[in-house]
Amino acid sequence: MPVPKQVIENGAIFPLNRSKDSARVLYVSAIALKLAKTWQQTPQTIAAQLAETLEPLCYPDFAVKVAPAGIIEMELTDAGLAVWLQRLAQTNLPVLESRILSSVVSADRLFPIQYSHARCCSLLRMAHRDRIISIAQPDVATAPEIWSLASPNPIPWIDEGDRLRLVHPAERRLISQLLTVLDNLYPNFEVKNREQPVNYFKLANSLSEAFQIFYSQCRIWGEVKIEQPKLAQARLGLILATQSLLRFIIEDLLNDIAPLEL
Repeated sequence: MPVPKQVIENGAIFPLNRSKDSARVLYVSAIALKLAKTWQQTPQTIAAQLAETLEPLCYPDFAVKVAPAGIIEMELTDAGLAVWLQRLAQTNLPVLESRILSSVVSADRLFPIQYSHARCCSLLRMAHRDRIISIAQPDVATAPEIWSLASPNPIPWIDEGDRLRLVHPAERRLISQLLTVLDNLYPNFEVKNREQPVNYFKLANSLSEAFQIFYSQCRIWGEVKIEQPKLAQARLGLILATQSLLRFIIEDLLNDIAPLEL
C-alpha cells in the first residue's frame, strides 16, 4: 500500500508531501493556499472543505485534519500501518513493466546492504527454529521474494489497546524508511507514472542502515521472547518487510545477489 504523491478526487489533484518526522507517517498538502486567491476564500475555509470530503474516503487508514495556515494533514493511523505492514511482509511487490537498472555498484559499497539482507534471513530462520514464528518453507536455496508465514497470520502488529506495538524510535525509523523506499519506487511500477530517476543504491543503503540500528536496539530473544512474545513477532514482521524490500532492490534493480548468509 504505497502512498501516492497526490490524491485525485472528482478530477481535482491534491499534491502530497511526506513530513520529515520519522515518529509519524504524515503527509501534508498546501493545496488550500494555492486555491485561496482563485476561490476567494481563506486557506483555512478551503482546507476544512477539502478535509471534510477526504475524511470518509481515507478512513480508517488515514486521519485527516487541518493544521494552522490551512495545511491539510493526512496521518497513517495505527490500524492503517498494521494493514500496510502486513501486506508488505506477506505480499510480493508488483513486477516492473520494464526494468530500469541502476549503474553498477562496487562490491565493497554493496556489501553492507547484502550483509543486512543476509542478517534478516538468518534472524528469520533462527526465529522459526525457536518456534517464535513458523515459516512455510524455511530451507530455501536462494533468497525468496517473500518468506511465507504459516503462523502467526496475521502478525500481531496491534496490541490489546488497538495501538501499534512498534513504538521504539528505532522501530519507527525503520518503518519510516520502508515507506520512503516505497514512496520512491511506486512511480516505477507503471511506465506511464514514471518520474525522475531513482537512486536505488541510496535507498537500499538508507534502509540497511535503519535496519542495523533497529537490530542493535530492539531485542527479539531473551526477556522479550519470554515476556512479550507478540512484540517479538511484530519485530520479526518488520524484518520480513525489510528483507523483502532489500531483496527486491538488490536483485531486481541493482542486478546483484541477495545472499541468504555471509
